[in-house]
Amino acid sequence: MSKIELEIPKSALAIGAHPDDSEFGCSGTIAKWAKAGCEVHYLLLTSGDKGTEDPDADPAELRRVREAEQVAAAEVLGVKSCIFMRLNDGELEYSLALRGQIVRYIRQLKPETILSWDPLTRNYRMHPDHRVCGQLALDAAFPAAMMPLSYPEQLKEEGLSVHRAKRLLLYGTDQPDYYVDISDVMELKFASFQAHASQFTFDEKFAERMRQRHRDYALDFDFEYAEAFKLVEL
Repeated sequence: MSKIELEIPKSALAIGAHPDDSEFGCSGTIAKWAKAGCEVHYLLLTSGDKGTEDPDADPAELRRVREAEQVAAAEVLGVKSCIFMRLNDGELEYSLALRGQIVRYIRQLKPETILSWDPLTRNYRMHPDHRVCGQLALDAAFPAAMMPLSYPEQLKEEGLSVHRAKRLLLYGTDQPDYYVDISDVMELKFASFQAHASQFTFDEKFAERMRQRHRDYALDFDFEYAEAFKLVEL
């Protein structure tokens, strides 16, 4: 059974593979929550250093540009901080070590809700970084971050404590069952898109495509625009 937004959390962590992932997947929700007082942080696994069709582009410069764009977009939305892990774009691989790094951020920031990609979508055109990112987010949140014998050095040597998030919201899903009304913050979502000037041109054609997508998500409800997620309750 589908659900409409249960509650606005006090804290949230959006885990993305690249700059602009969260803007496409959940920026309306982030803007709405931040306006209501939720403390939101971004964790970016890569800085999108391969996100160009220019074969002569400098990856280091592209990384700098895209990080600046992400910070600008986050400021529009009311996000408190952007954490950049600076792994190589297009080369994310699942590992216990990388999962442990994400566990560390979850234990440090203690989000009530975690947002990331749905790794189980059946869309064959899914970017492999998105799939890996979503699986890492899921596995870091449950059970690793909440178990004292998972990465125990973080507890014994770093003074962290275990943390159980209440839920994950997974975007890019083909099995949505949780919807957030973003009608009042659609323009903030659009403003966050505009920060990513290196990636696409924000024109009326793009804007109308986004409006239609979010109208479609809201078809069964009495509001105009929605973001759609797969809900994982912990």
